[in-house]
Amino acid sequence: MGAYFFRRVQEINFHGIITFMKNHFTRWNFTCSYTGITIVGVGIFALCFLIYLNVCQIPQKPLTESVMRGYPAWFLTLMMPLLIIMTAFLIICNATMFARERFRPRHLLGSIFGVVGIVGTLLFRKNLFTALVGCYYECIFFGTVILNYVAALHRPAFDNDYLIILGCYIGNKGKLLPLLRSRVNKAMRFAWEQEIATGKSVCFVPSGGQGADEVISEGSAIALYLMSHSAEEYEIITEKTSRNTRENFVYSKELIDEQKQNAKVTFITSNYHVLRSGMLARKAGLLAEGLGSDTKWYYWPNAFIREFVAILVMHKIPQFIALGIFFLVSFL
Repeated sequence: MGAYFFRRVQEINFHGIITFMKNHFTRWNFTCSYTGITIVGVGIFALCFLIYLNVCQIPQKPLTESVMRGYPAWFLTLMMPLLIIMTAFLIICNATMFARERFRPRHLLGSIFGVVGIVGTLLFRKNLFTALVGCYYECIFFGTVILNYVAALHRPAFDNDYLIILGCYIGNKGKLLPLLRSRVNKAMRFAWEQEIATGKSVCFVPSGGQGADEVISEGSAIALYLMSHSAEEYEIITEKTSRNTRENFVYSKELIDEQKQNAKVTFITSNYHVLRSGMLARKAGLLAEGLGSDTKWYYWPNAFIREFVAILVMHKIPQFIALGIFFLVSFL
């Protein structure tokens, strides 16, 4: 029996396991994962629970079932001032956006999200199931805020072979609008800094297809902008067919793999978009770190709310599992 067990242990591919763990549990991969968001959210929930125990003076008396069942409602009450401050800030950002840019209904998303969050928190405290659901989504939201901020501040090492520039709307005149121009400028600056620091040059991969109201593909518009700012044509591989961020990575990876296997890649996008883009890059099988470009202060919060909703939609199964657990717990 012992010999059989020893042979089976020898057959285990420990090198493959270690490689898998290195690829999936680095700081960057933890940041850009729903697992990471969940762990941070659980940490927030647990920290508040410790505060709750001291408020209720649990160390001096037994921890009863009624005290445990009362915690979710207490947590939602504790979060209310933070939600009110956040909603006020979102309203200010939306009002500023209306004043400086043209009105679009989607620019109301932040204000609507904040108001719905406050009303939902007030209503969800009434029973255990809805209180648990409210706690879950508030913790996931604040976990996403924290990791989104960490991802936005991330700075890749200067050892890249390729820089993927994620495209976005270019307008009906084919010129780069400020949001996309910020991404391309960030990529060029990073490329110059890497070459100065290490002597290693990079190849740009502008990525983006042509929308119905765009005169050329986003990838082509980015490539023209790069060449007008001293980039050589041989330094650019243009991806012109993608329709969304996932396809940006899938098609860009195909172009990169044709030239070099296991290349070191960084993608550049707007700072609010780095977290979800990192998740999509992993789904596309591309091991790439992200670099965020700056956006206007009043634009970032509204854009982040869209990203948060998109992240929840990307991870439907965890939502159903969590709701099922809360349903069972509330009826125990």
